[in-house]
Amino acid sequence: MKFFSHTKYRSIIISFVIVIFLIVFSFGMRVNSGKAIAPFGGQILNVTYCPCSANIAITVGPPVGGIFSYDGSGMVYAFYQLFRPGPWVLGTYIPGSPGCWQFIPYGCAPLLFPIGTISTVGTSM
Repeated sequence: MKFFSHTKYRSIIISFVIVIFLIVFSFGMRVNSGKAIAPFGGQILNVTYCPCSANIAITVGPPVGGIFSYDGSGMVYAFYQLFRPGPWVLGTYIPGSPGCWQFIPYGCAPLLFPIGTISTVGTSM
């Protein structure tokens, strides 16, 4: 009786495992596509600290405003005045955000829903 030989199928099995590994772990990578980046700019109207979600929700007024999330991963240029109302900001954001979550007695609750996460921003004095 001839036994099944694993040596001839070894390279096929290893390549199959590598392909499956790459497919599974490629879904967890954050892509910073040029088409997904959108500009924003205006005066900072309100800054809300979100301790449960570990980010900041920044409300920006016109001309291109909205509520944006800053989680510390974006690049901040110029005078670093991102953490108080009043200065003017100009930058880019990536659509989609985890939201602004606040602590409640039994966990966390959503407070604000930003339209995107800031990737680069510069401020005035």
